[in-house]
Amino acid sequence: MKRKLYVLAAMLISSLFLTACGSKEYLKDIKAEKYVALGDYKGVEVSVEKTEVPEGAVEKFIEGNFLAAKAEKVPVTGRPVQAGDIVNIDFVGYQDGVAFDGGTGEDYDLTIGSGRFIDGFEDGLVGANEGDKVSLDLKFPDPYDPNPDLAGAPVVFEVTVNSISENKLPELTDELVKQLAEEGYQVGTCQTAAELRDWIRELYDQSAQSDYENRLETALASSIMDSSTFEELPEELVARYTKSVENNMSAKATSAGMTLAQYMQLYQGLDEAGYQAAFAENGARMAKQYVMYQAIADQEGLAPTEEEIAEETAAIMTFYNYSSEEELKKSVDMEAIGEDLMRKKVVAFLIENANIQAASTIAD
Repeated sequence: MKRKLYVLAAMLISSLFLTACGSKEYLKDIKAEKYVALGDYKGVEVSVEKTEVPEGAVEKFIEGNFLAAKAEKVPVTGRPVQAGDIVNIDFVGYQDGVAFDGGTGEDYDLTIGSGRFIDGFEDGLVGANEGDKVSLDLKFPDPYDPNPDLAGAPVVFEVTVNSISENKLPELTDELVKQLAEEGYQVGTCQTAAELRDWIRELYDQSAQSDYENRLETALASSIMDSSTFEELPEELVARYTKSVENNMSAKATSAGMTLAQYMQLYQGLDEAGYQAAFAENGARMAKQYVMYQAIADQEGLAPTEEEIAEETAAIMTFYNYSSEEELKKSVDMEAIGEDLMRKKVVAFLIENANIQAASTIAD
């Protein structure tokens, strides 16, 4: 539950974790103008799509994450099975007229549309009535990892529909919101149904705005980088940004309950050699981008002040519940805080001076 809600919030300091030291590891150790000849960075023309929160997203989220767990199973009479129903069934699967292992069940509750059975099984029960006996001519997928012997095999399932039920969702009330909070559900500080709806809407809006700003920064940075000329950057600098890319992906893997190798294989189809090469490529581009930002900051006087860095540090401490700056320094690269604040100031400057075309909206 918490993980689903936290998906709506940005990961703020994944690139700030401590890395090894080096003589030219940080932007402060180099003169940016030595490594980049800037192209045009004012009046850059870009067109970026803006994600719009679809109608009904808030209610759908509430139903799926709060109300579904409180649903009451209610018997259905007088109509056939339809999508979303819970059917209690007995079934026997036959291959060449012989019941096969693992193909038999009794008093089994199956939600139609859950995808728990092979293709055609659940759809084949739609329209059946309580007490009906249904014969389903189906075929196992190929491959079929749970039982390779059945891969691609034609089979027949004889199914008896014992009963039909449906889940009745409760109404979201102020009392239910308080109960959810007491039970440890992630509802923020909400005490009423209206507050919960507003809070979730705000999270969706923040996520959509963050997504738009990320798209806009990417478009602007890419345009400026394409018109700029770069010299070879210091190895230490590139290595630090490469490590920050790896730290970011490792944090995502941990959040998903996976190792880095498992996460990269599942979501990007990369083995260790593949994702290490990808990290190196992304790290090199990230280093170029930050050097470019630093060169713009130097020209436009956008370097963060000590007061601004102190405010940013305090905000990070509050957001991540650090008790002191000394504790923060144990896990966060303090120099990188200043670099990232510089990036934010430069991006704000670029956006203010850009020619942003009317963006089309897309549903997310």
